[in-house]
Amino acid sequence: MKKFILSCMMAVLVGCSPSYPRDTGVARLNRLSMDEVNEKIENDETFMFVFTQETCSSCLFFKENVLAYYMQDHGFDFNEVVLEMNSDDFQKAADFVAEHPNPEQFLTSDLLPTDVLTPSFYFIEDGEVMEIYIGGDLSEDEFDQLIQKYQLDRIEE
Repeated sequence: MKKFILSCMMAVLVGCSPSYPRDTGVARLNRLSMDEVNEKIENDETFMFVFTQETCSSCLFFKENVLAYYMQDHGFDFNEVVLEMNSDDFQKAADFVAEHPNPEQFLTSDLLPTDVLTPSFYFIEDGEVMEIYIGGDLSEDEFDQLIQKYQLDRIEE
């Protein structure tokens, strides 16, 4: 009976571990322009980026309470597009959101699918927007699941 229970526990543990080699170094923080984001998309890259603003309390909450701890031992590129109203990047971000509307589950009656919201996390795979998450309420575990889903911390062999 003990062997059966041990076998079940090992199967669960093995089943939960990532199926690729993960980088346990320190995350790299990159500040990108929308031109750089669009170039990465045109090059069919797999990456993530987030729209933020300097004065966004949800952005600051995520950075201070999740990212600051997560980045210490998870090597990946955290790409940030810091938006300022009336900037060229803000208009390009608005064009990007118009092409990739906000998911309905994040919208309230006062928000439109084409509003530029911060923080908005975009997960891009082979140049295609695969997933959008809006809000700074991601837990470290939820964020890690997204990083693993797109293997953004994969060690290239």
